[in-house]
Amino acid sequence: MSKTFDAIIIGAGVIGTSIAFHLAKRGLKPVILERRQVGFGATGSSSGLVRMHYDLELESRLAWESFQYFRNWGERVGGECGFRRTGFLHIEPPQHRDKLRANVEMHKKIGIPTEVITGDEVKKLAPFFKTDDIEIAAYEPESGYADATLTANSLLTAAKSLGSSYAQDCEVTGAHLTGTKVTGVQTTRGDFSAPIVINAAGAWAGKISDLFGVPIPLDTWTHDVLHVRRPAQITDHPTVIDSSLNMYFRPDSGDLTLIALEDDSRLGEPPEADLGYAAKDFVERAIERICMRIPSMEEGSLHSTHVGRDGLTPDQRAIIGAAGPEGYYLVTGFSGTGFKLSPAVGLCVSQLIVDGKSTAVDLTGFDPKRFERGEMLKGEHDYGFIWRNEDP
Repeated sequence: MSKTFDAIIIGAGVIGTSIAFHLAKRGLKPVILERRQVGFGATGSSSGLVRMHYDLELESRLAWESFQYFRNWGERVGGECGFRRTGFLHIEPPQHRDKLRANVEMHKKIGIPTEVITGDEVKKLAPFFKTDDIEIAAYEPESGYADATLTANSLLTAAKSLGSSYAQDCEVTGAHLTGTKVTGVQTTRGDFSAPIVINAAGAWAGKISDLFGVPIPLDTWTHDVLHVRRPAQITDHPTVIDSSLNMYFRPDSGDLTLIALEDDSRLGEPPEADLGYAAKDFVERAIERICMRIPSMEEGSLHSTHVGRDGLTPDQRAIIGAAGPEGYYLVTGFSGTGFKLSPAVGLCVSQLIVDGKSTAVDLTGFDPKRFERGEMLKGEHDYGFIWRNEDP
């Protein structure tokens, strides 16, 4: 016998669990279907940066709305998300100085606490950094990082306390339609019925969407991450996106620093492919890169590596909205930057479904049909693609 719910959410990462939490707050009884376990996909390997600096205003607005959750997690959701305030620096190459200033002004208009600081001021914030090449940087004193797996589990616990259900080891294998309307899905654990199906399956979203007859332009992006143990003299440092060196890094517990690169990520691997090991030259390149910004890291030591995978769209921006048969929604393609947006995405998607329009932040820019129209989301003062294919 088919199990009946108000909505079916495919995927138990931070996006899916956030949607479930917010729908349940609105009085719906959703079920999350997860092929493995909570946070198995991109969430489980997320670097967890919590910052608001984007060159696209829409993403900055979502990040700012989400930040209200991260800094007040216990009151807004309950449980823990592991947020730690470290301050955040965004460094761009000199040719982007005017764009960086313009984007900081855009952020200030939103209400984001941020400012442009000089290289000398960066040196005061982070004395171990080499700053000779930094003319200016954007600084967000309230930003930092959080624990993505803890966040997803907290959202799931809160959603279940409000009446949501969760089915683990439950792979979606087919779609049920009546005429032009969604009526449910077929899974390895039987049939589930609902008038609403939300595809939040990350790297698997393209395969799921094919079941509903809605092809989407979704590639996969496979990303290597490194942890190094800091030398004793480096006690702490801010969270940093350093696009002048095509990398980002942040502190972690246990005197560790997490490092990842923005260039030479692997594209097009099957979503189900074994994540395996980091690329053979990744560790060498990442250590070389971090030592260019923090020379004394040469005295550190390798701790560990891990690999993650997410869905990547042609403009490296999310796909959010109704698509195809009535009741079918896409919330996917976050291209490696979805974690920090997830609380607001869940809120806005719940508004879109219940009220017919997202009001906390207008999501229409993420329209799934934009690619059919030949449109690409691009910031007014854009820095180019986040994930690049060339060395700095």
